[in-house]
Amino acid sequence: MTEKIKLLILLVTTDCNLRCVYCYARGGEGREHMTWEVARQAVDYAAARSRSFKIQFSGGEPLLNLPLVREVVAYVRSRRLSVKLQLQTNGTLITPVVARELKSLGVALGVSLDGRPEINDRLRPFAGGEGSTLAVIRGLQNLAAEGIKVGLTVVLTAESTAGLTQLVELAAYLGNVYGISLDLLRLLGRGREGRVAPPEPELLSQQVKAAIKRAEEIARLGGPLIRFREVERLKYQLHRGITRQHYCYATTGQSMAVMPDGSVYPCASLSGLTEFYLGRITDGRFSLAEALAGTSLLGRTVEVMAGCRDCWHRYLCGGGCPARAYAFTGRVDRACKADCLLRKVYLNVVGKENNYA
Repeated sequence: MTEKIKLLILLVTTDCNLRCVYCYARGGEGREHMTWEVARQAVDYAAARSRSFKIQFSGGEPLLNLPLVREVVAYVRSRRLSVKLQLQTNGTLITPVVARELKSLGVALGVSLDGRPEINDRLRPFAGGEGSTLAVIRGLQNLAAEGIKVGLTVVLTAESTAGLTQLVELAAYLGNVYGISLDLLRLLGRGREGRVAPPEPELLSQQVKAAIKRAEEIARLGGPLIRFREVERLKYQLHRGITRQHYCYATTGQSMAVMPDGSVYPCASLSGLTEFYLGRITDGRFSLAEALAGTSLLGRTVEVMAGCRDCWHRYLCGGGCPARAYAFTGRVDRACKADCLLRKVYLNVVGKENNYA
């Protein structure tokens, strides 16, 4: 296998100022920051194998290690690398000063928000237990003042799914949200502690359809159009005739998530799980291709996956998220039923269900 990195995820810290009840990374339970040397070696590894790739800063809360983010961006620019930069944040630390710096860094932003205060505050509280929603909204407003548009990420639990339409309304009100990404709950990390439940299938189907409809209604009334990333991607696939045998770069051997200590995993959602440990980026002998060889992840295609190979929709979804499949079935080579349902909802929304049923 020829190595070609498309996505490098730098988990720049395990620390976090929130204690989200479902956090797969158990953010805030550790306080380790990635060093410059680890980050540099990770960037160099990817750059030596790919002419262009994406770096995603994650955590924990990556803004708690903003100095390292700053260093990495400067290094990428100094080497004139063809790299897209993205940072996923909880938004609570974005002051006017931070917003201006993020603008100067040219980093695309994803902000996590699960709904109106009574929902988000319970699911995503500060470490001391108080709600975080107002702090997130202030952060989004500070970004808006700098002309920065963001994508919202919502983790679909039973609670957040029930309030999805209200989240669309809030996103439209804020004015600088271009879209929403729906991330089905993964029962990993703190998600295994029983404090949160996934949405029931009927609720998931009803509320996702209602939220997309509400976004369209707001746009017709003259408000901003809040797009749903997965729906837009499906429209693009159908328009271009694109098929997906794989769901993500983790299943093609083209992504790696690097922890603060230099340990490497195929994706952030599987980080910290011993069965997915691939080695250390600081080991001069490290090879992503060799570490992944023969693993169930690398051979994960819709042609061989149980629950996918006989499905008419298989080439539109790529088999769903492997981390979510692992969380619900204990294996990455099995389909997750909730993922399947959500993809069919998207198909229905774009009016193509009958063509592929």
